[in-house]
Amino acid sequence: MAVYVAASALLTTGGVLLLRSALDDVELSPSALGSLVLEPAFLAGFFLYVGSFLTWLLALRRFEAVVIFPAFVGAGYAGVVLGGRIFLGESLTATRVAGILVILAGVLLVSR
Repeated sequence: MAVYVAASALLTTGGVLLLRSALDDVELSPSALGSLVLEPAFLAGFFLYVGSFLTWLLALRRFEAVVIFPAFVGAGYAGVVLGGRIFLGESLTATRVAGILVILAGVLLVSR
C-alpha cells in the first residue's frame, strides 16, 4: 500500500504545483483557455494528475476504500503543503504543520 500512496502523493503534488505555477499569470477566460492548454507546465501538471488518478484506480482495486482513500488524501495534502513551501514559497505555519500531523495520525488510525 505504501508504494501506491507514495506514488500518488508525488504525482498529485507535482500536478498541483505545476498547475498552480501555470495559472500564476493567467486570467481564466474563454479566450485564455486555448493558450493555457498549450502551456508546458499546465500540460505536465495535467498529465501528472492523470497519473495520480490511474494510481488511485489501481490501489482501489487492491485495498478497502475506507483505508486507501484517507491515505491518498492525507499524503496528497501533506505533499502539496510541503511542496508549496519548497517550490512556490508559500507559507508553512505551525497551524498547517499541526494539521498535517493530525491528518497523518487520523490516516494511521483508520488504516488499523
